[in-house]
Amino acid sequence: MSRVNRLVLALSAVTGGLSAALVPVLAVLLLPVDDYGTFALVFLVFAEGWSILLSAVADTWARVRAAGSSAGSWADYTGALAAVGAVAGVVTLAVGWPVLGSGGLAATMAVAVTATLYRQGARYHHAVEHGVRAVLPSDAVAVVVLVAVLAALLLADRSLLTSLLVAWAVSAVAAAALFTRGALRGGGPVGWYRRNRRTVRVLLGESLLMDAGATGTPVLVAPVLGLYDFGVYRSVSSLSVPIQLLIDPVRPLISQVSLRRLATARVAGGLLAVATALTVVGYLALEFVVPAVLSFSPVLSALSDFAVPCGLFIGLQFLTYVLGILARMRVAHRRLLVGRAVHTVFAIALPLLGAVLGSASGAIWGFVVSTGMTVVIWTALLVGAARGPDPAPAAPPQAGTLVPE
Repeated sequence: MSRVNRLVLALSAVTGGLSAALVPVLAVLLLPVDDYGTFALVFLVFAEGWSILLSAVADTWARVRAAGSSAGSWADYTGALAAVGAVAGVVTLAVGWPVLGSGGLAATMAVAVTATLYRQGARYHHAVEHGVRAVLPSDAVAVVVLVAVLAALLLADRSLLTSLLVAWAVSAVAAAALFTRGALRGGGPVGWYRRNRRTVRVLLGESLLMDAGATGTPVLVAPVLGLYDFGVYRSVSSLSVPIQLLIDPVRPLISQVSLRRLATARVAGGLLAVATALTVVGYLALEFVVPAVLSFSPVLSALSDFAVPCGLFIGLQFLTYVLGILARMRVAHRRLLVGRAVHTVFAIALPLLGAVLGSASGAIWGFVVSTGMTVVIWTALLVGAARGPDPAPAAPPQAGTLVPE
């Protein structure tokens, strides 16, 4: 990979990460803990929508492509994206109205969720098919418009939560509009499913098992902890934002990496080194930087009391994210589902048990331990897959596509 391509890839990682993670970052930095707890409850709909979209559309497309086949045209792909986004928007409205206490705010967040899901799914496709340069304009629009609208609304003395949701909606629609050319003319979600039903069923089944822990657990924990402690507990997951900054923009490229390359000492050692560095940096930031520099953030100030488990979570979540992407591409279908089912048991039981026995502290430690179990499970599955034939050998890169060396 040339130096220019490396610089473009790095730039795309930064802009893509910011465009995906800036909203939850600003929520952590600006919102009071109670408001953050409210935002986080409704934001679970977006998280669930993104998980389903990845499984049913984006990762399905990537896995089929990596096997040397075609999952469908750009028009087919975007038709499926739009359907998932629209359903998530309706659910956001239904859930957000009573939780946020305002139909207007709920509708605003529904628009933001629908547009963001479409944009991120379209970005995934373009990053592989056309190279990372093709997604830079959308990333830039998402970030610049969000910051500009948020600043204008705050200067107009609008509330923090209202300003954040409106800015998110406006920026998401503007950025998604750049991916509409030639879109939405295919067979739609029904045609997409009929064409890719086997892969969709497996990845969606694995995703729903994951979501039972990732999304279902907070719903079960919230009544036990109360809104304030739930806001603290849930904000731990927001510490994975640095991981989004590192990985989400290059997820389409990671999905094409072979198991043979993953098993090299250079790659495996690099992953462990990054995870260790993130753990140390996360601990130091919460223990020392937040009290000294970021004490204006109520959420981060509350998390500084849990610097050790939070630091461990950041490092473990990095490994979980990378290994999970590869497992979804390379592990045999049945083993993938079994592995996710085993993890789901820990992901639900440990935080819930911790919340009952030790309030927010117990729930956080349960969450961290369950994340560590995920690393163990994905590692075991990938080692097993590496000993057999690779179920999805990487396809040759398309013209203009950057792939890891």
